[in-house]
Amino acid sequence: MQPALLIYNPAAGRRLAERKLPRLLRVLALSGYQAEARATAGPGDATVLARQAACESIPAVFAMGGDGTVREVASGLRGSQTTLGILPGGSTNVLARALRLPRDPLAAARDVGSYQAVPFDVGLCGSEAFLMMASSGLDSRVLQRQHSPLKRILGRTGVLLLGISEWWRYAYPPLLGTADGRPFSAPFVAVCNIPLYGGPFRLAPEARFDDGLLDLILFRGRGRATTLGFARDLALGRHLSRRDVEASRARSVRLTLPAGACLQVDGDALPHLGEEVELTISKEKLRILSPAARPGSCK
Repeated sequence: MQPALLIYNPAAGRRLAERKLPRLLRVLALSGYQAEARATAGPGDATVLARQAACESIPAVFAMGGDGTVREVASGLRGSQTTLGILPGGSTNVLARALRLPRDPLAAARDVGSYQAVPFDVGLCGSEAFLMMASSGLDSRVLQRQHSPLKRILGRTGVLLLGISEWWRYAYPPLLGTADGRPFSAPFVAVCNIPLYGGPFRLAPEARFDDGLLDLILFRGRGRATTLGFARDLALGRHLSRRDVEASRARSVRLTLPAGACLQVDGDALPHLGEEVELTISKEKLRILSPAARPGSCK
């Protein structure tokens, strides 16, 4: 039986982890992992705990929580041989969905013994790591306000209401940047490592997590009606046929953020990055336990 560490966010999923923790540890043991559980107490804790586990050469670290917890654990495991396992415990769980993991953490723990460790690209935004995407625009503005009382009280419904509020009053400032030196300008910029965005929406359908490349999606439309049309087409899977949408690939994306704008990575707003940011892929891949049939693919 392999030693492992289970890092969980006690506040995620309406305290789902704490309710299921004893059963999770038993199921992981049946899958071949003798796991010790450690709870996070605030932002950054998961990174510290994961880095300590990697320094101690613990073979596997399991992250239970939302995509933010998974991202923090991944940041702590960068450059190590420790494998990351994901037990979905948040409200959206985009990466778990992309890897076709069971949505129930107990089911994921039960199946983990049959998973394989696959190499996974890690995106970098300065010192910040991301696994899924980084973007700036209306979405990052909404996520800047995610700690408002409305979200705490109403959960995902609160996020939706915040989105409607920002959609109504957002100014859609142009974001200037370069992709491998090629200049661009757009009010919404997404740099993707996997196809999915915001749940089931395939924003970058050709993105792969093992090709060393970032998939760049630009939406050049402005205004409420145009943005609503883009959201509709994204939900229907036909957004790439729009004239105001451009898709490409790059190894490096440089972005200039106007005053008041921020970047979001894997669903976490990063408001203090500075005016100029660069997004790249780390030379060091992460190992993630996955049932994905096709290497590098989330299809």
